[in-house]
Amino acid sequence: MAGVDGGPDIARPTLHRKMAAVLILLMLVVLGGVFFWFAGGPRYAVEEFLAGRLQQPVSLAANPGWHWGKRELRIVLPGLRLGPPDLPLFSAGRITVALPWRALLHGRVQLQRIELDTPVLDAPWNGAANASGAALSLPGRVVVRDGTLRWSGVAGHTLSLTAVHGQVLADGPSRLVGDWHWRDKTGRWHFAAGMTSAPTLQARRIALRVGTARDPALLQVSIPVLQSVSGELILPTMRARWQEQKQGSARLDVQALHLNMAQGRIAVQQGALTAGNDLALQVRAVALNWKKLQGHLAYQVAIRHLPRIAARCGLSLPKLTDPRALQRLTSTGAIRLDNPHFQWTVAQGDLDNSAWKGKISGTWKPLAIQLNLNVAQLNLGHYLPAPRPGKAVILPALPQQWPVTGEVRIAQLRWGKLNAQNVVIRSAASAVRP
Repeated sequence: MAGVDGGPDIARPTLHRKMAAVLILLMLVVLGGVFFWFAGGPRYAVEEFLAGRLQQPVSLAANPGWHWGKRELRIVLPGLRLGPPDLPLFSAGRITVALPWRALLHGRVQLQRIELDTPVLDAPWNGAANASGAALSLPGRVVVRDGTLRWSGVAGHTLSLTAVHGQVLADGPSRLVGDWHWRDKTGRWHFAAGMTSAPTLQARRIALRVGTARDPALLQVSIPVLQSVSGELILPTMRARWQEQKQGSARLDVQALHLNMAQGRIAVQQGALTAGNDLALQVRAVALNWKKLQGHLAYQVAIRHLPRIAARCGLSLPKLTDPRALQRLTSTGAIRLDNPHFQWTVAQGDLDNSAWKGKISGTWKPLAIQLNLNVAQLNLGHYLPAPRPGKAVILPALPQQWPVTGEVRIAQLRWGKLNAQNVVIRSAASAVRP
């Protein structure tokens, strides 16, 4: 009976030892968690997670903050920097990410809302950002407060968008506003669109307005519908208008534009660009790959006051004998690229009432140009001083390695008192042939 009575006395110390072990283990877990937290463990874990997905170095200024709500989990990332430490590609004072519990309980990471405070993005960014593992869905709402975008290499200068505020919704109206700076000009810009995300990403009634204090409607862009299908942007129509008090107006109309930035491809069924009375350009059947420098297009162009247009673009043309020269240029033809080869076929052209047609082909690496042109009539007196009687004609000296071959056939040539017919100009002294 003593053994039976002593059973509980023997079991009680054993139970006490087990409870003590559990308590010690819990204390170790809590202490480990506290040590992990204050030692920056969550910060390093999030940095490694984002770096693996974005394939770029990621750093945080402090541990992330966690807010447990009834419907969502909010994560606050303070001082996020993406890219090299000395020159980050992206940074933000604070990023708040909202993840719905319903998706998390089913093993999905769904970005319900992203709030960006003082984000700064340096573009263009061609770095790898291919996420490994489960793909992240598009955020339902992106809020930007005091954002900055710097895009280098825009016509040789840096375009800066500052004080960016607004929101972009996956389904609903989106609006962004801010300031812009380019070269020595500055102004305001406004962007608005209606977004839908199902079954494909689509935007309707896209309107972009860019202005300055002098020209509030400097640039206006209207896109009725924009679709994103398999990484390709599709614009059935697009219209843009440029209106400046000093420079005049310009208009661009595009039909059936397909753009794939990742593959470097653009296709346009038809496009037209007009700039006042000086430029009228039409293109069709455009299919280009700018990464491979391959493609083709057909065109029709009419240019008036060529020296004036060149001056607007920052180009200086040589001084000609007749100041009225180069006032009218028209051309119709096609251009074909197949790196490093090019071919320019002119079906019909006219320069200062000199009709011409033919083909210009060759390579640009190394530079080698082959001419095969026919000119109906050419008056050199518009461009070069006429030769004086009794003196030899001295033409400008050509480079020792002249990259031009082929011939130009002129049916009628006039140069001061000189009149010639069926003139053939040949060039065969090329260092490199195409």
